[in-house]
Amino acid sequence: MTTERLQEFTILANTLNFSRAADMLFISQSVLSKHIADLEEELQVKLFDRDTHGVRLTDEGRLLFHQAAMILEKAEKMEALVSKSHHRTEGMIQIRCHEQCMCDYVLRLIEGFKKKYESIEINTRVIESAGDISAMGDSDLLISPCDFMNRLFRDYAGKQVYAQRALLAIPPYHHFSDRREISLQELKGETLLVPFSDELFGPYARNHFLAVKKCGEALKKLPCESTADAILKVELGEGVMIIPHHLKAHLYQRTLALRITDPECTFPVFLYQRKNSGNAAAELFYESME
Repeated sequence: MTTERLQEFTILANTLNFSRAADMLFISQSVLSKHIADLEEELQVKLFDRDTHGVRLTDEGRLLFHQAAMILEKAEKMEALVSKSHHRTEGMIQIRCHEQCMCDYVLRLIEGFKKKYESIEINTRVIESAGDISAMGDSDLLISPCDFMNRLFRDYAGKQVYAQRALLAIPPYHHFSDRREISLQELKGETLLVPFSDELFGPYARNHFLAVKKCGEALKKLPCESTADAILKVELGEGVMIIPHHLKAHLYQRTLALRITDPECTFPVFLYQRKNSGNAAAELFYESME
């Protein structure tokens, strides 16, 4: 089924008149009838009923009609993206990436883009803190765990491209050590280690707020300077820590990690772009990341 045939079907479904639809498509009525018959044969369903009272959509026809607009819109977007990418396969992209986002998924995104557009040079710089959109600096793109979506200026665009599930890192011999998963509500009475607690739009602070909402004042907070500092404190038994899944590989050997069952407790990854920068390669990277 081609988009051309789907477009013809959509116009006929809207008009329910072969003659009028054929005029709109600048083809003859007999050609349109043949195309619809070919489409029905291809799909092995009847799309229209025709009798002396006129033309009506069948149940299968109505189902296709409801999906057609979405399919055609996606096809148009893909065509536009391919057309743009044809003219944007050279250049350089400056990307700043927060260290919290350096998981396998993000690395595969960057590597996949580099393989597809080998003539585009990508310069990636890892940064430790991204408490504000200004962390982008003079770069074209920012990969950040911080949610600035409601605080973007008109010069920037942003979108979420990924979300890692969260784990709870616990010390050796902790009373949760016989568990494989846990809910945030069960952290009452625990000390929660929170790195980057001053980054109010970051995931560590966000997940701390979420845990407090579930536990109330029964949850103690211990701010930490970095993830490495917090991971060490977990190993030494000073508290527990909510971590992104990829950080499990960086825990000490005796530290355990439990799956957090609360679905809203995640570590998202956001991609931000400087608009109207004139860097077509950066625009291509941003549009390609879904």
